[in-house]
Amino acid sequence: MFPADDPAYLAYRELQEEFGGNAVVMLVYQDSELTADAGIERNRIMTEKVAAIPGVKGVLSPSVLNAAISKLQPLSILNRAPTLFQQGNQIAEGLDELFAGYTHSGDHSHAAVVAILTPGYPPQTIEQLKKFTKNVQKAMQVPATERPDSAIPIINEAVLVGEPVLVHDGFELIQKDGKQLAATTVILLSLVVFLSLFDLRFVALSMLLILWSTVLTQACMVWIGSSLSLVSTILTAIITVISVTAVLHLGVRFRNAQNRGHDQRSATTEAIALLVMPILWTCMTDAAGFAALSVSQILPIREFGIMIAISAIAVCLAIMLFSPALMMLPNFRFHDRLDQQQKRFSRALRRRCIRLADSAIRAPRKCLAVAVLMAVIAVIGMGRAETETSFLNNFDSESSVVSAYQEVETEFGGAGVWDIILDSPAELNKSYLEQVRLLERDLRAINIDGEGLTKVLSLADADQVASRSAFSALLSPSSRLSAMSVVMPVFYDALLSQPKGDQRKLRIMLRSREQLDAKTKKEMIKAVERVVQQHVSSQAWHEVTSMAVNPTTAKVPRQTAENVPRDPASDKTAQVTGYYVIMADLINQLVQDQWRCFATSSTLILLLLWLATGNVRLAFVALVPNILPVFLVLSLVGFTGGKINMGAAMIAAVSVGLSIDGSVHFLAGFQRTRRRYHTAQASSRHAAGRTGVPILFATVALMVGFGVMSTSDFVPTATFGALVASTLAIGTVVNLTLLPAFVVWTSPKQSVSISAARAAGI
Repeated sequence: MFPADDPAYLAYRELQEEFGGNAVVMLVYQDSELTADAGIERNRIMTEKVAAIPGVKGVLSPSVLNAAISKLQPLSILNRAPTLFQQGNQIAEGLDELFAGYTHSGDHSHAAVVAILTPGYPPQTIEQLKKFTKNVQKAMQVPATERPDSAIPIINEAVLVGEPVLVHDGFELIQKDGKQLAATTVILLSLVVFLSLFDLRFVALSMLLILWSTVLTQACMVWIGSSLSLVSTILTAIITVISVTAVLHLGVRFRNAQNRGHDQRSATTEAIALLVMPILWTCMTDAAGFAALSVSQILPIREFGIMIAISAIAVCLAIMLFSPALMMLPNFRFHDRLDQQQKRFSRALRRRCIRLADSAIRAPRKCLAVAVLMAVIAVIGMGRAETETSFLNNFDSESSVVSAYQEVETEFGGAGVWDIILDSPAELNKSYLEQVRLLERDLRAINIDGEGLTKVLSLADADQVASRSAFSALLSPSSRLSAMSVVMPVFYDALLSQPKGDQRKLRIMLRSREQLDAKTKKEMIKAVERVVQQHVSSQAWHEVTSMAVNPTTAKVPRQTAENVPRDPASDKTAQVTGYYVIMADLINQLVQDQWRCFATSSTLILLLLWLATGNVRLAFVALVPNILPVFLVLSLVGFTGGKINMGAAMIAAVSVGLSIDGSVHFLAGFQRTRRRYHTAQASSRHAAGRTGVPILFATVALMVGFGVMSTSDFVPTATFGALVASTLAIGTVVNLTLLPAFVVWTSPKQSVSISAARAAGI
């Protein structure tokens, strides 16, 4: 999702490369007998079964810790091996406290089997882990005859959490939604076309446009070497709404020609001749709106924009290729009464569109005041909107994924996982580990409005626990840690990289609450970065890491390093990274991209409108009112306490491109009438009457299409659909009120001749 040179991406990639991958999942379950031998034995069986799943590199669990204690401290005075939850044993108590929140909860009611996956693990790994998790309660069921009280369950339902699970479930959900959205959108919009026109030829035309454009777009994406991503599975749904909009304009114009007495051939010719250029320009503005997403720094968003831009052009080509033939097919005649009712309904809508435009034309100052009010409301509301920094909130609050994370959040002290990477000597010494522990002390002291890190863990803590043994205390830190690498290799390798010459990397694992608001999360990350930089810039730190400092860093005078803070994303001495950090950075990048994409979209659309009308004044007049609905809808997010997520961050550029469609058709009708020597007022009313009905039908179709997306269980898709539908609804009102008023207000009062119109570029 990040550019190859993005600092956040580079830091995260280093974390993966240095520590053999960073894909970790946790199988969490409740066991009422966890501290007993039976509970440890059940955990051992689970651990072995999880470790046997292909793609699992290693596991860490209470039973693994229990076995480690036996190896670190083989026998007690009573000749009985100590256990993890044994009271009075310093090693056991130390490991219990150290791993509370990772392999088990602090109150010993929940256990976890932490699985570290191999880099490039197959998709079947997550599927098998989920299947095993689902059957844990049944597989570990204890016979009633062996239980003192059969009414009390020993093991409750297990859950599987972790970044790979989130990504797997996200893709699975969006692919499922994509298929459902495509089918539902096609059916509903075909029904809209039929009820609007009572003509099966246009329903067939819609189907053909959707099929041909979808296949052509996918072929083009393969040709340019792209692939479908998390946001690309709604391709068919968006192609459907673009196609149906064009078909409705064609259908209404065709029926109007027939109602005036034209035969089928002449009605087809007139409809295509009058609308081929407006449809071309609307498809181009749609393409411009989506193509503007290509300036995003987020790869899936960029590819999504390019893909939909290609599909908009494909729809335009399909209309030119197929519409003449399908419109000339014989039509199945429905009941005359239904046909007459549809005609009366269309005429009534047309009269109301004319009245609405006329009332706006007569009160231009009121329209300007309304536009200013909309702008003020938009500015205030958008200032209150917050960004969504939790990827977990992309799922429905009632979903099993969210409930699983909430359980981990409650029982394990937070589901937000992130890391600090530190340079270290090839052989860890006492002075270095002491500096790491001082850093951890300051990290634990961070307090942001009552929130802080719920867990800070490194090999420095493990060494401190191991030194509690009288025999181990006599050994050097490197010897103690070497013993730990034998008894807990997975844990050791996850926290200390392999040496490269006289250097290696040490990892501090952090845990915090995932469900923090955006402000607190940002301040938490900044506070951790600040504390880390203060330590690695100190003289004491440079003394103990002199063998691990980069050559470029070593050349910097020590007093300079102390006084000048460095950016953690670019400083090789220490980096704050991890899933928690990069997801927060991703959302911030999306919000920044939103305005970059919006500016690009507006510029491209303005140029296209200028080319379409030949008049830069009309282009500005059409663009400005269509910008207001976008900001107004985004402001409603702020007023209602919502948050800007991945779906909301894309609508600014896209909605302008879609809502401008009605303006293109209005301007085309306005200019045609002006060339017949009519005044601006009469031309504006006439254009509103001619284009108002198809604009309303098209808006209904678009709202239905994007409204279907709002039913998705993937929150960004639902947000995208709901906000775009709302923007298009407001945009239609703007195109039938503010646009006619502003066009008249800024146009010459007298009628113009054809030659004068051409000279003026109208």
